[in-house]
Amino acid sequence: MVKKYKALSDNELFILVKECNHSAYLELYNRYHDRLFKFIRKYLKSSELSKDICQNIFLKIWEQRAQTDIIEFGAYIFTMAKRMSFDFLKRASVEEKAMGLLLQNYPPSLNVVEENQEFLDYMNFIENVLATMPEQTRTVFKLCRQQYKSYDEAAKILGISSHAIKKHMVRSMKILKEATKKGLGIPLFLLLL
Repeated sequence: MVKKYKALSDNELFILVKECNHSAYLELYNRYHDRLFKFIRKYLKSSELSKDICQNIFLKIWEQRAQTDIIEFGAYIFTMAKRMSFDFLKRASVEEKAMGLLLQNYPPSLNVVEENQEFLDYMNFIENVLATMPEQTRTVFKLCRQQYKSYDEAAKILGISSHAIKKHMVRSMKILKEATKKGLGIPLFLLLL
């Protein structure tokens, strides 16, 4: 039975996937997963994020199988991977810049705190979220966002690569984003507005 699917072309498999054939879907997944993961990782430089986007692509293929017409499956899936990777990078860049603007004055001066209880509550929320981060991620965040060190400067101080610094910053921004949505019930960008 498995050999039957291995002999089929990608497009033949996708026609079966459109008919809800799980075995054909699994064959396409096995054919493309590793190559797709490596392709995405070239853009994102993070195994964890690449794995997430890779899974999202396969999930989207399954969920939208009935509405999708594919001429060439390989080209389709890699185009989708590139688009989703760029979308993620664009979103991460905007959110990091917005969070950076918000945190420029962190921690706040006492006058600001006394004048604005809501601001104090939010800063306490951020402090609590920071306390949940792994120590190295928290340290990187504080160097880059509170002490305004560049990734290269933070890397020299901690004796790690600037790529590792970037990974810690992406992780910290992701934690802050998720905590804001979960704890305050709103997306991070709405809070920044």
